[in-house]
Amino acid sequence: MRTAAIYLVLAVAAAADSGCLHSTEFKCHFDSDCGATGMCESIGYCSVPNTDCAGTQRSYSDSAGQGLSNTCVPGSNPGRDAGIDTPVPIDGPIGGCPAGYAAVAGSAHRYKALTNVSWDTAKTDCKLTSPSSAYLAVPDDLTELMNLATVANTPFWIGIDDQATTGTWVTQKGVTATYLPWLGGQPGPPTENCVEGVSSTAITTDKCGTRHAAVCECEP
Repeated sequence: MRTAAIYLVLAVAAAADSGCLHSTEFKCHFDSDCGATGMCESIGYCSVPNTDCAGTQRSYSDSAGQGLSNTCVPGSNPGRDAGIDTPVPIDGPIGGCPAGYAAVAGSAHRYKALTNVSWDTAKTDCKLTSPSSAYLAVPDDLTELMNLATVANTPFWIGIDDQATTGTWVTQKGVTATYLPWLGGQPGPPTENCVEGVSSTAITTDKCGTRHAAVCECEP
């Protein structure tokens, strides 16, 4: 689209002037926003063909920003043009999830945001919305973490902590966390026992009593 193309040119030019070109991010809405060979992925960033990437054969373009550009698109992650005109309603129950929960980019699970809550309050409030199927969200991979970052402003609480045993990170499903993309490669100090998303690609820790946004997750 011409408007999106003009926006991208202006964004790149501004970033070049400031000396931070690699941090420029461009959010797409349609495949046409991404050029002749580009595709608008479900998380809202452009991808381009890359035969070095197994499975999808695509990697995110430079316009995806420093944390994501030139990395392979994970799994089966088609562009979102097909669903852009039919958003999932959020005013009523969806597939067994309470009102207020919505899918993100065609995800199987549903999500909703909380604001200004401690980690423990978020854990309790998420569970109360649907005791059998809802919990403080647990990102299983990069795509899901990026989806969560579209639901709530960063930083936001996620359902991982080491309050039972320091250094052992456990999810709200009661299992050891396997996806831990720590900011800087490691968690914070031992006094910080609860995990927060700080960007669409990274997590870190904070004191559990700190108030942040949070994301609840529901399995329909």
